[in-house]
Amino acid sequence: DEVQRSAADPAPASSAAALVARGEYLVRAGSCYGCHTEPGGAPYAGGRAIETPFGIVHAPNLTADATGLASWSSDDFWRALHNGRGRGGRLLYPAFPYPNYTRLARADSDAMFAYLKGLAPVAKSNRPHALRFPFDQQAALAVWRALFFRPGRFDTDTARSPQWNRGAYLVETLGHCNACHSRRNVLGATAGPLDLAGGLIPIQNWYAPSLTSGREAGLGHWSIKDITDLLQVGVSNRATVYGPM
Repeated sequence: DEVQRSAADPAPASSAAALVARGEYLVRAGSCYGCHTEPGGAPYAGGRAIETPFGIVHAPNLTADATGLASWSSDDFWRALHNGRGRGGRLLYPAFPYPNYTRLARADSDAMFAYLKGLAPVAKSNRPHALRFPFDQQAALAVWRALFFRPGRFDTDTARSPQWNRGAYLVETLGHCNACHSRRNVLGATAGPLDLAGGLIPIQNWYAPSLTSGREAGLGHWSIKDITDLLQVGVSNRATVYGPM
């Protein structure tokens, strides 16, 4: 898909090594480490407990072990990101932000998979979720998906610059910024990736400020250096990162 690829990957990887390097960049951009690594545990080996208003979800192992992605194909991985379904077709819980990842380009999914398959295998069986009834039922999840999820794609805005489209792609898909910087309804759904008006992070009771309002953390008057500094080291001339950010 040329339109999608132009925003997602202006310079496609031309070798296996370049593909893996590209995948590492994308996996880092998606902050996969943050959820799929237990404190003090092996990187990407899973097991981290993610608290939600509906119970606890345990992040799975992403290493190339039999307990992780060893038996997965690139098609399986793409289906998880794009359709929110596991290798066997089981519906995945949206604590895994597939409502954002669904719009990733297939080329980026394949690069991420190539990187993860190259990680040192760590034998660590996935822990079952601890969700309350009826949220632990696939039927309930199917209803949620019918209400709030549709597989999608990122479409380039031809009225905008390539730089703007690249930024939109990262913010709305891999960055899943609205997962924190957006309000959620009683069933845990956000209004969509374009809603960055701020919201309370469930369980943590931490307010993620608006990224659009100048009265909060709106970035419209920030310099590129200030934004870059904040994202890279957590401190800039405009603000300091603390809390769950």
